[in-house]
Amino acid sequence: MLHSPIGPTNFPFHESKLGGFSSELWGVYGIYIHIPFCRTACHYCDFHFSTNLRTMEAMGEALLKELEWKVSAASGSVSTLYFGGGTPSLFSLDALEKLVEKSAAAGGSLSEITLEANPEDITPQRLKAWLSMGINRLSIGVQTFDDNRLQWMNRAHTGQQAIEAIEAAYGAGFKHLSADLIYGLPDRTAPFSRDLEKACSLPVDHLSAYILTVEDRTVLGKNVRKGVDSVAPESLVEAEYAELCAHASKAGFDHYEVSNFARPKGYAQHNQHYWTGQPYLGIGPGAHGFDGKKRSANASNNPRYIAQVSNANKLNDIKIESEVLTKRDRYNEHLMTGLRTKKGVDVAALESSFGFNPIAEDPALWSRYINDQTILALGGSRFRIHEDKWLIADRVASAFFAID
Repeated sequence: MLHSPIGPTNFPFHESKLGGFSSELWGVYGIYIHIPFCRTACHYCDFHFSTNLRTMEAMGEALLKELEWKVSAASGSVSTLYFGGGTPSLFSLDALEKLVEKSAAAGGSLSEITLEANPEDITPQRLKAWLSMGINRLSIGVQTFDDNRLQWMNRAHTGQQAIEAIEAAYGAGFKHLSADLIYGLPDRTAPFSRDLEKACSLPVDHLSAYILTVEDRTVLGKNVRKGVDSVAPESLVEAEYAELCAHASKAGFDHYEVSNFARPKGYAQHNQHYWTGQPYLGIGPGAHGFDGKKRSANASNNPRYIAQVSNANKLNDIKIESEVLTKRDRYNEHLMTGLRTKKGVDVAALESSFGFNPIAEDPALWSRYINDQTILALGGSRFRIHEDKWLIADRVASAFFAID
């Protein structure tokens, strides 16, 4: 199994139930706000969103109400804010500003505020407004610079629009810009190297690159089942990933997580909450949160979410799916997310915190992976997966899970 991204709307639930919000956040936490609207439905996308924009105002009010309740209930201080989606750049400037202000009022440095943006939404007026409200990082959904592929994906922008959007954002004063790319596309008419060359030539200090995955409920999934579309062979995916790693490194990017590359000072701070098991609030339909022990998730339905929040008199009136993770669950997740990063995992710390050690789970396999350099020793009790093997990082990590 090749890797897939891990984030605030797709963490697995082991055994879930309806429960209230826990206020046991420890120390510094992040805030993820899900903006569930898109102009069009990308053919590959399985995230929660709606192309019905008529409820946008009501959604803004519900998001602000949920955010206000949760930051009031949570202990600790806020370090990062991330607007994901969906398409946050579609959202009303007034609603975004209120959400930023409420997050900042929770206390803490709030050193990074990221907004996911599509190229077609980036205008001088919006750039100025986003900067003035405190947003200091844009994650721009480029996916590819090839117009034929963009049309195949059902994206609303052109390759030239993506180039101009990045240049305009940098010119307006955004010094932290990330470009999202997709590889492993079945169409080979435009080599992936062209996307890499163009992305690395632009003023971005971060790249996120993901394998095209075929999800059952998407247009792409249906087309693959019908034989209209095909899936790229694994050999092509592996070749393009190797090309990605080599090209990004040559362009001055540090490959610090399976799917993420950063130039100096360009590292995504918010994602560290997911990768290192730090707490974060999840706001909006389909958003997940984590307080260090309990994971929670909101309803993945816009009308239901708006109705629940609007009719609630207090936070715990909102129906939130939740699960208290056992030490075994948390060990498995720390191992999985940690081995996807350049820093790797400290096996002694894992054993101290959770009572499990990957070496003890399968000593023979661990020894084999050390000997063939699938796993590298970094000194002390810290280990990581070799970059050449990161495409199978999830498979390697899961071999050392603690199983009931």
